[in-house]
Amino acid sequence: MNIFKRKRKIGIALSGGAARALSHIGVLEVLEELGVELKAVAGTSMGSIIGSFYCSGVTLEEMKSLVRSMNWKSFLLFSDLVVSQTGIINGRRVEELLRRFLEDKTFKDCRIPFCCVAVDLVKREKVILSEGKLLDAVRASISIPGFFSAVCINNRILIDGGIIEPLPTESVKTMDVDFIIASSIVFEKDRDKYMRFVHGDNYCESVEGPGLYESMHSSESRRGKILKPKRMARLKRQNPLRLSVNNVLDTSFSIMHQEMTKNSLSIADIVIEPEVGDFGFFDLIRGSQIVQRGVEAARKKIPEIKRKLRL
Repeated sequence: MNIFKRKRKIGIALSGGAARALSHIGVLEVLEELGVELKAVAGTSMGSIIGSFYCSGVTLEEMKSLVRSMNWKSFLLFSDLVVSQTGIINGRRVEELLRRFLEDKTFKDCRIPFCCVAVDLVKREKVILSEGKLLDAVRASISIPGFFSAVCINNRILIDGGIIEPLPTESVKTMDVDFIIASSIVFEKDRDKYMRFVHGDNYCESVEGPGLYESMHSSESRRGKILKPKRMARLKRQNPLRLSVNNVLDTSFSIMHQEMTKNSLSIADIVIEPEVGDFGFFDLIRGSQIVQRGVEAARKKIPEIKRKLRL
């Protein structure tokens, strides 16, 4: 062993992505198994929840238990809807969930240095949050515009950090690290579903399950029935762009994430990309499967991780 080998200061950036970003739990699990010692964590949106939990001492097993046991359907259906100037959900129930784990902890209480990303709505600039209460900072970082009401911290109106930096590699780079791992979700199966919708069901035979149109536009499909080809063709002719609100939002966020992470990915020394395109943006009910995708993606990178970090 080379006793003079320099120990790397490793930081990890956890992307946003709503339910799909639960895959970061699986990525962190594999890194722990390998003995990778993180010196800094940065998170955006859902990545800020995972990162804040992890850095403040919540174990990965506790996170996985939450994912398995939470009645997400009830949580989502009966969320605290309001009519406000900045969002349709005031975030009270989300804050209660965060408080169960973060309590009144501050950034100084973190066992691993942590920061999260938000956006100043007035100044239209990125804000790196690394001081004060974790709960307030995370609540700001997850404030999806139009959904969650904005958060005011230090006289700044803050919204979801994913608007500017969905993958916070630049932010973690400011935290005295010299090696960056990026955990960034990818959406290849989203693209396949879209291409099947545009070009026909024979576009990509590897895609399992009903296509985009079938899964989003028919009561028959919602009841688990697959439409007959003639019926499907007639629906497409009648209204080929009759997309659901959920699907429009889901696809829009996917496009934005993919385009805005291109530069951020180039900053990372290792990129781990869980393939979660076949899960919905708000598909918390299948959270355990999403976590497993993170495990699978990280395991594929083990040879590269060992080589670059000399483990």
